[in-house]
Formats: sequence, C-alpha cells, structure tokens
Amino acid sequence: MLMMILKSGAWLFGLSNVGNNSSDLCTASLNIINSVIMAEIGYGYGSEYQLMRFLGHHREELDKTIKEHIGVEGVIHWLDFEYTDKTISGDLENKGLDFLSRIPFVSKEQLSSIIKEYHTYKINKIDYWQSWDAIFYIEDCIYLVEAKAHVGELKSPRNTERKSEGEILRFMKEQLPNLPVCDVWLKEYYQLANRLATTALIRKHEVKAKTLCLFFENGYTDKYFKRGDKNNTKEDFEDAIREEMKALGIEPDKVKDLLTKHVFINASPL
Repeated sequence: MLMMILKSGAWLFGLSNVGNNSSDLCTASLNIINSVIMAEIGYGYGSEYQLMRFLGHHREELDKTIKEHIGVEGVIHWLDFEYTDKTISGDLENKGLDFLSRIPFVSKEQLSSIIKEYHTYKINKIDYWQSWDAIFYIEDCIYLVEAKAHVGELKSPRNTERKSEGEILRFMKEQLPNLPVCDVWLKEYYQLANRLATTALIRKHEVKAKTLCLFFENGYTDKYFKRGDKNNTKEDFEDAIREEMKALGIEPDKVKDLLTKHVFINASPL
C-alpha cells in the first residue's frame, strides 16, 4: 500500500521517471514534501527563492555586489517581512507604503503627506495593492527591490481589478508627467511602471528613493522536477530590459533619478 501511495504521489507531481524501488520512491517523496513546503518561495529556483537564499546564505556577497553596481557606500539595512498566519512560512511581503513608518529618516510629516496623496487614488485595496520583493535603505535613501531570475519574469501584467485601471493610469500619469504613460503601461510591463510611479511619489515628498532591479544570472535551475531550466545570462537580461524600456517608451536617461543601474549577480557560479 505504501509503495502504491508513493508511486501515485510521484506520478501526480510529474515525476514519471521515478523507478519502482522503495529508495527511489522515498527520495522522490522527500523532494515532493520539500517542494510543497517551499512552494511560496519557489522549488529551489526563481527570483523569490534566490533573493531569500542570498539574503540568508550570501548576504555579504549580495550587499557588496549591490553597492558596487549602484556606486554607493555605507551599510545596507534590509527591512524584515511582516508576520502572518495566512502562509506556510508565516511571513508576508511588505505591502503598500506602510513600510515607510519603519524608515528612521522619514518624518511623521513626510509619512502623513505621502499616505494622504497615495489615498487620493481610488484603487481597490490600495494598502495591499503593491507587494515588494525587498526593501532596504543606505544612509538617507530607500531602495525598492524588484528581483528577477529569468527574462520571462520581466513580463508581469497587473493583478488588480479592472475597475481600478483608470485610477492606476491616473496615478502613473500624475507621478510621471515627463514620461509617455499610456494604456500600454497597464499591460505586460506593468510592474516596472508601477515601481517607477511609486518611487516618484515618495521622492515628491522630499524622501530619497529609487527602484532597484536585481537580476539573478543562472537563477532558474530546476533541481526537483527536472522539467527544464530557464537560466539566463547577463546578456539575455540586457536584451529583455531593452525590449521592456522600448515597449514603455522610456529612455534610460529620463529615469536615472528613479531607477538605479541594474544589478546582476550569478546565482550558480560553480
């Protein structure tokens, strides 16, 4: 009976190449359990997994690489996630702009004015509308981190209700009056567009902030299900970034105050 259960579980999760002996099935089952536990941060690959991995296991390398790429010095202060009872991990990404209350150089007056303007936009569930991969600050500047582990992750259409489209577009246009914001910004490259607009909002209230895009080269090796890797090189990412900027009609020089130089780090150096 146990062999039948293990074999059925392996088949269910796509492990059709698993042998019939108990050792193979047990190993496959452990991989399944590990994968399910890690489901919320990937199966040993992907941007969220790599970011958590580097924050936990390679923090010094990550910090050093970031500072070298964006040309700053100082100590990086990463913001912790919130706690929740809604996820397997018990953790919740920072959402909306509540994180600003935990930035030591943001005054109460600045926080109040940013939130007040933010709430003038009638976007559904606005306080939960945005989720941040990571946030850190150095000295007196906030960095909103967007992590990617393969080029397909650059395309991320909005996940808000359609009735909020008009308000989201108004938010982007008003925060980025010098950029060619249009309906295209609500489509596949919506995520970057959203990050830039939010960065601009924060900066408007005299709080230094930038969006930081972090790209994990060779960061999508499928170690569990063996369904094929989606690893990308720095050159692959650079091609995809150019395509993204072209689609949004953005010239890099026009957003240099909002967007740092891109950061690349090799997730599989061996």
